Formats: sequence, structure tokens, C-alpha cells
Amino acid sequence: MKNIQLFLVIPALLLLAFLFTPGYGYFAAQKEITAKQEAREKAAAEARQAEEAKRLEIQKRAEEDAITRQKENELLERAKEDKRRKDYEDAINKLRDDIATFTRETEGHTKESADLEATLAKLRDQKEAANRDTFDLAKQVELAKIERRIAEMEIQRMVAMVSRNLSSSPLLAPPPPPAAVPAGR
Repeated sequence: MKNIQLFLVIPALLLLAFLFTPGYGYFAAQKEITAKQEAREKAAAEARQAEEAKRLEIQKRAEEDAITRQKENELLERAKEDKRRKDYEDAINKLRDDIATFTRETEGHTKESADLEATLAKLRDQKEAANRDTFDLAKQVELAKIERRIAEMEIQRMVAMVSRNLSSSPLLAPPPPPAAVPAGR
């Protein structure tokens, strides 16, 4: 039993020494562990607070950047809109100028066209008059030719009639041939 008592007493004493030894015992270690854990929790809480403060700072900067970017975008959009509006107005003004120019050119071309049509009508009338004159002159020439032919035919008829009358006229009969003269005389 002595062995059994030794097996039970020594571990029990060691257990009591372990539990209650100041600075090295279980309860002292428990206090240390609790203090370390509290320190870790405090450090973690401080880290969370620092992280939260950092996150809030980053979020604040992000919001400020977003506001700044939004203002810049609004300025850019306004500038683009102003440029678009100016380009549109320039294009409209250019179109108006082109319309005015083309209208003036059209009026000039219309006037020129009317003048050319009047000139063309005048030239057609002149051509028609010249054609009529040419036709009248050709007609007069043909009538003159016809009259000449008629006159020639009249002359030929008169010549034929005169020659017929003369051939039948005793006055124009040739004289009898002279009598033959004796040769010795």
C-alpha cells in the first residue's frame, strides 16, 4: 500500500503544486493567458478600429474622388454639348450660306437661261425667215427658169413658124441657077 500511496500522493502533490505555485501554476498561467487574450482582443479591436478608420478615410476619399470625377465629367459633357451645339450651329450657318449662294447662282442661271431661250427663239425666227427667204428666192429662180424655158420654147416655135412660113413663101424660094455660059466665048 505504500506503493499505492506513493502513486497517488506524489501526483496529487504535484497537481497541487502545479495548480497553486505562484507565478508558475495553472491559475497564474490562466491569468497570463487571459491577460494575453485580452491584450490580443484589445489589439484586434484597435486594429479593427484603425482598419475601420482607414476604410472610412478611403471611403471618404473615394466619395470625394467620385464627386470630383462627376464634376469633371459634367464639365466635359457640358464642353462636348457646347462643342456639338457650336458645330451644329456652324453647320446650319454653312448650309444657310450655301443655300443663299446656290439661290443666287440659280437666279443667275435662270436669268441666263431665259436670255438664252429668248436668243434661241430670236435665232429660230431668223432661221425661219432665212429659210422662207431662201425658199422664196429658190421659187423665183425656178419661176425664172420656167419663164426662160417657156420663152425659149416660144422662140423656137416662132422660129419654126417663121421658117415654115418662109419655106412656103415664094419670095424666099431660091433663084434658079444661072444658065450655063458657053465655054468658048
